[in-house]
Amino acid sequence: MAFTYARYREERMSDISRFSLGGTANTTLGVELLPDFQEPVLPASRDRYVEIPGRHGRKLFGSDLGPREIVLDLVMIDSTTPETLQSLTRTFSEVLLDQDGHPEDVALVFTKEPNKTYTVRYSGNMPLQRLIGGSLGYFSLPLIAADPFAYGAEDTDTENITAAYQTMAVENAGDYRTPPTITATMKAGSGDVTGFTLITRQIK
Repeated sequence: MAFTYARYREERMSDISRFSLGGTANTTLGVELLPDFQEPVLPASRDRYVEIPGRHGRKLFGSDLGPREIVLDLVMIDSTTPETLQSLTRTFSEVLLDQDGHPEDVALVFTKEPNKTYTVRYSGNMPLQRLIGGSLGYFSLPLIAADPFAYGAEDTDTENITAAYQTMAVENAGDYRTPPTITATMKAGSGDVTGFTLITRQIK
């Protein structure tokens, strides 16, 4: 069977080239990721070193992760004329800006990991490369996630406490420690509560 880019895109890129931005699928936006898209495994580290006089080398005082920089290499897939290409670029730009024309936070979700969401915003510049008489356009979309982690959906558990020393298990299905938010609500007619103590314990 003869090789075609359309067949390659359908068979090999269907899962990894699809995403949504601001809740809108890339196909609706009229764009698609190029095959050589490079996704950062981790953002750059932010290392804190101190040079101490009289000692060789440096002393490390902890490391953190910096913001996650994501650059999406995109091609306009629905443009057939220079006019439609211009219209598509304006429509796409509206997803990235608020009503006052300022970059705003939007949700970025890759189809290959649909339960994880990055909060990103446009940061940098986005020149458009026009080809085939100006009807086809390529561009790189620079995004930055100030919070470098992707988050899943929030889980809420409800438990009725009716006796002393009652326990409740709360599971964190993520990869990193996440402190729970605990809200205690007193029901009407339950009387006074004295000596209330909440004890949390992490179980590996």
